[in-house]
Amino acid sequence: MTQRRPEDTRKAPLWKRTLRGFATLTGTMSVIAIAAGAVWFGSTTLATRASAVDAPAPTPMTTVDALRVSPTDHMTVTRQFYGQIEAAQTVSLGFEQGGRLNVLTVDEGDRVKAGDVIAKLDTRILMTERSRLVASRDRLKAQAELSRRTTQRQIELRDRGFASDQAVDNVALGHTAIEAQMAEVDAAITQVEVQLNQTELTAPFDGTIGARHVDPGAIMAVGAPVLDIRQAAAPLFRVGIDPKLAGTLADHPATLTVDGLAYRAHFIGFRPDLDAQTRTRTALFEVETEDPVYLSAGVLSIQTSLAQAGYAIPLPALQDGVRGLWTVLVLEPEDDGFATTRAAAVEVLQIEGDTAYVRGTLQGEALIVPHGTHRLVPGDRVQLAGAE
Repeated sequence: MTQRRPEDTRKAPLWKRTLRGFATLTGTMSVIAIAAGAVWFGSTTLATRASAVDAPAPTPMTTVDALRVSPTDHMTVTRQFYGQIEAAQTVSLGFEQGGRLNVLTVDEGDRVKAGDVIAKLDTRILMTERSRLVASRDRLKAQAELSRRTTQRQIELRDRGFASDQAVDNVALGHTAIEAQMAEVDAAITQVEVQLNQTELTAPFDGTIGARHVDPGAIMAVGAPVLDIRQAAAPLFRVGIDPKLAGTLADHPATLTVDGLAYRAHFIGFRPDLDAQTRTRTALFEVETEDPVYLSAGVLSIQTSLAQAGYAIPLPALQDGVRGLWTVLVLEPEDDGFATTRAAAVEVLQIEGDTAYVRGTLQGEALIVPHGTHRLVPGDRVQLAGAE
């Protein structure tokens, strides 16, 4: 197939090329004119329909509550500490003598008075020993009487020349020896009586019986625990306190919460040492209750005063700020019952329940938005609640 060379291709005449360009331009302009007419017609139709619809009612002005806050030079801070309640005195009672337990008159939970006999040991051996010693003393007493009379007779015989001084000395010193034996027996009787007293276990104070470790018939060793007794007095609350607060506890009221129940507590004193692990001082509080709350965990709440200038505002009034700060919406009131909002940066010093203590760019008495701050932004014009 023979290819056509470029010099063989002839250009169209000029009048044809001019006519073709004019036709292209005319078609383009026609399309643009039709599109513009369609746009104008559509916009006119939409404007006509929109004008036929009633305009929406204007958005009502946002109504907010206002709270007036004043600066203060101190704040009340509630501090909480966790500790344990224990009885004022708890004692494990045991006998100073060994033997068989004959009588145990109390059970767990019984209340006793100081001096009540609550347990007894078998005393038959001691009573027998006491009887033997009493009999021995009676024998020595008879011997002492005989020795006294003999000494008196020897003295009379010596005075009449029928007895020597040696005979008088023998009977006189024999009488002294008998009196010494009587004193020894008296001491032995006293020891047995003390041992008899030790066979009775008495309550050292008014209290309640705790655990009972043995039953009647058991053979008791010296010092073996028979039962526990807790003193019927106000229990104590033991808690570790920051040493910096040690000097302020006596001047502030304290409340103890145990299982949801609140009790008043009075500060008694500190232990003199410092806990090596927690670096706290152990404080003791007396709890005003007769409830059996021994060995229960509790929370001690102490209200102290912190010298710090600031404002007390509701917690919902705070908004997130920048760089760790918070903001509060301050209301600048106008004469017609309206106000304009502006943001004030604050720093939170302490949070107590639903109240936050803050300081920052607030000046003097201020009117703030206490809640619902998420509906507003700084610069909004709002209506104050209660204003017409």
